[in-house]
Amino acid sequence: MKNKKAAIVILFNPILKQISALVTTLKKQCDFVILVDNTPTSVQRSIDINTFSDNVFYDNLNENMGIAYAQNHGFFKAIELGCDIFFTFDQDSSIEDDYISKMYNEYQEANKSIKKIAALGPLIINERNNKKYDREINLGKEIINGVYQVESIISSGALIPLNALKYIGLNKSEWFIDLVDIEWCYRARHLGWNVLSTINVDLQHHLGQTDVNVMGKVSFAKCSPFRLYYVYRNWLLSNREIAFPLKYKIKKMFVMPCKFIIYTFSDNGFIRLKFMLKGIVDGLKGVTGPYR
Repeated sequence: MKNKKAAIVILFNPILKQISALVTTLKKQCDFVILVDNTPTSVQRSIDINTFSDNVFYDNLNENMGIAYAQNHGFFKAIELGCDIFFTFDQDSSIEDDYISKMYNEYQEANKSIKKIAALGPLIINERNNKKYDREINLGKEIINGVYQVESIISSGALIPLNALKYIGLNKSEWFIDLVDIEWCYRARHLGWNVLSTINVDLQHHLGQTDVNVMGKVSFAKCSPFRLYYVYRNWLLSNREIAFPLKYKIKKMFVMPCKFIIYTFSDNGFIRLKFMLKGIVDGLKGVTGPYR
């Protein structure tokens, strides 16, 4: 029986030209393309749903419900359409015309050697600087040619089979954004499933706003001041989760205070400080959901 494939694309204030290019590429490769729009009704919609073909579905949530909820919404729609292979994308991802078939072939080949595959991710290329986002791959274990067993992947471009989603469960919608994909991966591994990444297929994706270089040795993508609320809140929430390994928690206990100092003395430092402190307070209290 042929697997039905759905691409789930999460939108937020989308740029029409950008999303049109992605949809045009995806609708030729998937049975269905599902667009889930987190853009609030107060913002004028730039998407003309009348221009889409029959296999493209557009669901407007009318408010920003967070990426976790939006992806869950997309999963339910894909299941309703009879799909059992899901691909998740952000609106700023760029793929080749054979991306879906190549990822599915990688998944099938890996499935011959390893069972209980929760998700398969591509090699991420940051389109801002053309650098590979391959830290997890470098730390992972190669199981077949170019496919690695890793701790986590980011959600953009990921292949997720229905059987894994049924067993592992949906995203934590209460976390809203940030660490959502990482938490799902750690939960999957805690439940005995495998998270994979391949270097044989790549995806162009926009990571962060700029890069922060620390002493010429370590660099990380710098996000917006507002995003830092979720970064620090969800970091503290992750410490309560049994699925997150102890080594991850210990490492973050050193990394996050260092980043706190760096962010405070970077551009818009006062605003960044405000959001980080609010995130820390809410994280300690166990507050979830959108920023209030």
